[in-house]
Amino acid sequence: MQSSADLRHMLMPCSIVQNPTFERPVCVQPDGMLLCQPGPVEPARAWFSARLALEVAALACAAPQDADQNGQKQARTLLAAARVTARAWRLSRFCQTLRPVAPPCTWGDVMAEDAVPSPTQLAACVADVALYVAPALRPAIVDDHALHVWACAVWPGLQPAEWLVMQGGDERLDPARQTGLNRYGCQPFPRYGELAFSSSTASTPTLPAARAIHQASVQLVRHAVDGQEGTACPVQETKAFLASFYHMDGVGRVVLAPSGTDCALAATALMGMVSPHITTILPGVEETGSGVPLATCGRHFACRTARGQDVAKGFPIEGFPQDAEHIALPLRGEGGSRVADEALFAACQQHITRAVQAGRRVLLYVLHVSKTGQLVLPASRVRALCALYPGQVDVLVDACQARLRAEQVRQYVALGWAVMVTGSKFFTGPPFSGALLLPDSWLNRLQQGSLPTGLAAYATRAEWPDMPATRCLPEGMNAGLFLRWSGARAEMAAFAAVPDAQKYARLHQFMVQTKAALVACPFVRLLPSVDLPAPQGAGEWDSLPSIFAFVVLAHGGALDFGQTKHLHRWLLEDLSDRLPAGLSEAEQALAALPCHVGQPVCLTTAQAGAGGLGALRVSASARHVSGTEGAVLAPHHSVARVLDKLGLILRFWPHLVQPATPRGTPVPPAVAACAPGQGRQGISSLALRQS
Repeated sequence: MQSSADLRHMLMPCSIVQNPTFERPVCVQPDGMLLCQPGPVEPARAWFSARLALEVAALACAAPQDADQNGQKQARTLLAAARVTARAWRLSRFCQTLRPVAPPCTWGDVMAEDAVPSPTQLAACVADVALYVAPALRPAIVDDHALHVWACAVWPGLQPAEWLVMQGGDERLDPARQTGLNRYGCQPFPRYGELAFSSSTASTPTLPAARAIHQASVQLVRHAVDGQEGTACPVQETKAFLASFYHMDGVGRVVLAPSGTDCALAATALMGMVSPHITTILPGVEETGSGVPLATCGRHFACRTARGQDVAKGFPIEGFPQDAEHIALPLRGEGGSRVADEALFAACQQHITRAVQAGRRVLLYVLHVSKTGQLVLPASRVRALCALYPGQVDVLVDACQARLRAEQVRQYVALGWAVMVTGSKFFTGPPFSGALLLPDSWLNRLQQGSLPTGLAAYATRAEWPDMPATRCLPEGMNAGLFLRWSGARAEMAAFAAVPDAQKYARLHQFMVQTKAALVACPFVRLLPSVDLPAPQGAGEWDSLPSIFAFVVLAHGGALDFGQTKHLHRWLLEDLSDRLPAGLSEAEQALAALPCHVGQPVCLTTAQAGAGGLGALRVSASARHVSGTEGAVLAPHHSVARVLDKLGLILRFWPHLVQPATPRGTPVPPAVAACAPGQGRQGISSLALRQS
């Protein structure tokens, strides 16, 4: 249990005991403790027995202390634990091979299927699982028929946490079969040993977050055992937490959504309740979510919705305004230079004037902050733009990076602006945990009318305020969204517990060390940026830059977007088996080190051609401040280690872009000559073309 990365976060108190009366390797006690026999157990059986015992123990500890007539709830508890364990087995390393290992029990396969087993099979499963628990947890009588009726009602919802946490989003959450990582390079449980500086994109959960996710999953299963499946109470808990965290005056202002793009779609739905003619102005369009332009036009932005419906990306969503457009204003110019606020302000003013004169409603999209850490536009500029046409311009603040104090979010809402936040960027909760905070004027739109019918493919009623316009949405809840927000809540609470002075000091330390490492590195160049405006009061943590974007240089030029995507993937992978023989032990360890940085941002410039430049990002996060990752900016988390691996990749780039070479092939002299510190830095033009 301690050595398995996918079990450690579930660990319960345990003791190793000599007891020949045990019929299984593990015996769960009523208080949740696990008694384990000291004898050797085959690895697959050990994993299966441990997982089953941990699921039973968690449910037993979560059970209310009321009387269980005839052991009905005890039988449900054992059956639910068996079902969750069987489903988890299908996701485990024992089944993710060309020759899957059969579960070490008679009921594993049938309990993992979508179809509910027969009453006889369910009863036999309960009888077998009862051998893993103390007599006090065993049901005295099992009503086969009643148990089957209950199972038919709850079967699809009895799922392991690592499966649920990947549901309720679009295809970006799907894990790759070979790596188990989703498109963001994340997995559902901690990836121990990873250097994580990817909070500008997404992060793999820490151990405390994974524990919170598991407990949230247990809560859902417990509701099912108690006959309360589908309850919206867990969703209301999340809303209440966010309302309190951001100093809102109630849960009615909170709309939950899987991602920032889903939040933008929700905002578009609310805009359509005011006018059928909408113009969305997107300054910094290349540094927000790639699906935002589609969402602001009321179109499907992915191939699958949050509620699992397959759709055609780019096609209109039913009920959304048909006359919706967006105007994209780039944030970066030639060579990645930052467009001045004055120029962005002038462009926004020009487009707002044209749209309003044409009888259109305007939505101004404001980034606080962008993918590369830029503020687009300052609040003073936005207020000036709104003053041009009072009552005809709405503002949506994209604060999905969450690199701002809660007080600033409250101030935006008080100005009448809607605010998008996530728990998955700065706070490093699992990807796809978003929320939209509504001001009074937006909230009033829900008092009458109805939301677009097509929104039912993305959201349930529980995620929206309980108001007349939201009652067209379907019942139910997004269980995956609840689990992901549970992990984010753990990180947010840990960050909030750190005194403000320490937040500032630790982020300042990160800023100084990171900038020094990047400036000293000969094969990277920091992107030009504009300092964040100082908030009220000196020493506030959100006045510090915490995202550092850079391009990678090779032979006097920067890598393009396609090449940078290769580099990003290789930083995350274990390359120790892909590099030639002859490396030192230190180089082998560096090649194996997973380094997670922010996904490349494409900067379209003339010098880079149609592909544009690719910018990588290293970012501080809440876990670097609170220490939930195990240390606060400890030396082994140094950005310098990431740059070391980056240099190793550049050194062996020609080897990596070629088909796999058998291990033991010596290092070619031409490649060795490209090593950093041995002459000119970078990779050859031939290798760049090959990539």
